[in-house]
Amino acid sequence: MVLHPILKPGPTASMNFTAVNESNTADAVNILAEAFHDDPVINWCCNDPASLAPFFDFTLPVFIEQNLTYLDPQGRGAASWLGPGQKLRWPATVANALKVFRLGGSMGIYRMMRSGMTTERYHPKNPHYYLFAIGVKPGHKGQGIGTRLITEILRRCDNENMPAYLENSKPENLRFYEGHGFKVQREIRFSRSAPPLWLMWREPKVN
Repeated sequence: MVLHPILKPGPTASMNFTAVNESNTADAVNILAEAFHDDPVINWCCNDPASLAPFFDFTLPVFIEQNLTYLDPQGRGAASWLGPGQKLRWPATVANALKVFRLGGSMGIYRMMRSGMTTERYHPKNPHYYLFAIGVKPGHKGQGIGTRLITEILRRCDNENMPAYLENSKPENLRFYEGHGFKVQREIRFSRSAPPLWLMWREPKVN
């Protein structure tokens, strides 16, 4: 499941990014937790926790292993992807189970499992780049940071003639993603009480 806090359109410009590894994972976790603090879907899935930092502390390291997670060097935003053919290896440990329980309790565990199984059922099977998370910290939206973060990999998609896929959790984000070539394929909900989630697909641009 991938979720995205609101990203306002802004000017584009070239930018160097900082790769995320063990030394700066905490920075990426804090950026995304702050960016997603009011996201309706992720808060529903986690049973409205006091902070989303434990969620990203649990999930982000699995994506960091794939070497497609990076930061704006000024610490204003972050993005994390999964490349074609890459597989996630979720460590099934007691420590991780406790992290999930402390995050949202038994209801949170149930909702996260349900959302994960649902999004996996709809996830495309053909090769593509998958955007897990992208976010810009409050106070820095509308400065083009989200555009620069997402186009870092979309350029690669076009060069490799590879599509991209994401799950968008906010209606305000639809225009942003559509502006970068994504189209809504389906709208889903994890239950009657859950907010909507939009599944979006982007075909590569012909150079």
